Amino acid sequence: MAKKQVFTVAVDDPRELVSLLASRLLLSLDVARRLHQQGSVWIDGKRAQPAQYMVSIGQRLTVFVPDPQPALPSPRVVYEDRALLVVDKPAGLPCQPGRQGGPSLLTVLGGSLWLPHRLDAETSGLTMLARSSESCARLSAQLSSGQIKRRYLAKVVGIPTERGLITLRIGRAHGSGPPKMRAYPAHASEGDSAETRFVRLATRQAAHGPESLLLVELQTGRTHQVRVHLAAIGHPLVGDTLYGGPSQDRLSLHAAFLSLRQPLTGQKLAFSAELPVEIWPTLPGNLPSLDAAL
Repeated sequence: MAKKQVFTVAVDDPRELVSLLASRLLLSLDVARRLHQQGSVWIDGKRAQPAQYMVSIGQRLTVFVPDPQPALPSPRVVYEDRALLVVDKPAGLPCQPGRQGGPSLLTVLGGSLWLPHRLDAETSGLTMLARSSESCARLSAQLSSGQIKRRYLAKVVGIPTERGLITLRIGRAHGSGPPKMRAYPAHASEGDSAETRFVRLATRQAAHGPESLLLVELQTGRTHQVRVHLAAIGHPLVGDTLYGGPSQDRLSLHAAFLSLRQPLTGQKLAFSAELPVEIWPTLPGNLPSLDAAL
């Protein structure tokens, strides 16, 4: 959560943005600078850009000052070159700043980076970032044409079939409450086509009943696709209360395997990220060997 602060730049206020924030909100310069860098500062209804250093009398500032929270683990760099960066993102860290700003993958990593795809904040695992708009466009084209393979490990409620294919369409859910998606029949006119394959890897008994570990592959990239599709067949993710799963400290979804072509050279690259122990502690760590399961 964040506390919203709104004020207008007065005659006696500093004109330098960080100094103004520190003065008006009684913050240290370091904290004020971080709020600016993390996208938590809005000026006259527009987010203050990183290169915006000065303000003018009469401008209206809206600042979201977050409550103190435990520090998240830093993203682990898995691969980098002049066009591409692949990181293992921790759960709880959004890929880009929301309206209230705060830490995000882009602000933590810094520099000029583009996101050809995004993981939900609650999902951990492999995330690719481009170092230029050209590389981002090429990676986006690979995504659209199905050249990029993304495979997840998911802990779900119950015991699904050993393997399955889900082809339900996905669209916005209607009604009040938090924004969410919903599944529609494959022949419906609503929503967008979506396809998810899965293989059951293991099962065990938990406090809420049986649960299973699945290897999941996306054939399309719809918002909340894994979460919506698995919930729709009666096996929501553990920790996904938005879609009917039991409460847990984190969402049990991890982007474990990613393969793509280097956007400038076309070289085929493949990466894996070890499954966090809080999702399934006894899984062997050699994730690429799971590739043969699908």
